[in-house]
Amino acid sequence: MSGTKIKICGLRSEEDIRIVNLCQPEYAGFICCSRFRRYVPADTLGKLSKLLHPRIRRVGVFVDQPVELIAEIVRRQLIDIVQLHGREDERYISGLRQLIPSEIRVMKAFQIHSAADIYQAEACAADDVLLDGGQGSGQAFDWGNIQNMDRPFFLAGGLNTENVEEAVRLLHPYAVDVSSGVETDGRKDEEKVRQLVSRVREMNV
Repeated sequence: MSGTKIKICGLRSEEDIRIVNLCQPEYAGFICCSRFRRYVPADTLGKLSKLLHPRIRRVGVFVDQPVELIAEIVRRQLIDIVQLHGREDERYISGLRQLIPSEIRVMKAFQIHSAADIYQAEACAADDVLLDGGQGSGQAFDWGNIQNMDRPFFLAGGLNTENVEEAVRLLHPYAVDVSSGVETDGRKDEEKVRQLVSRVREMNV
């Protein structure tokens, strides 16, 4: 691994796209579930994804939604990676894979509360796993639980400009995933995004 990657999640406006295009994280996340505040409808996602720099990979975040809905968004070439952030199990992942091209990666998020949660994440058949303290709660969890994780992972939950360096130093995650930690009054803050990206990049040197 050449260093920890960065995912800025919860993008929903042209201004958000301008900010990430300027700061160049590796991944940009879009919430595709209407139950959440940062939800982006498919038509809006189509407009925003076209404005995103082609080097930044587009991640669609879904929560216990029909596989056919995800497959349709993939078919429209709106995302590069499917992130599952609900109770989706191995059978669900298998069924989804039958409907989408093999080059589309599937990421499964896990809320880490116990050793059993870690075991599940390590054994998951998804291409990538994301470890979180809650379902997009913005709250950090006990990082000590995952210091011996046996597979690369995306780290989410309460990360911001103040603690991201410690997270990278302690855990060496494949990527950090940040949303509310780079916002001010519920909107992406250019200076916070810039600071976070800069601090992770400096850790990678």
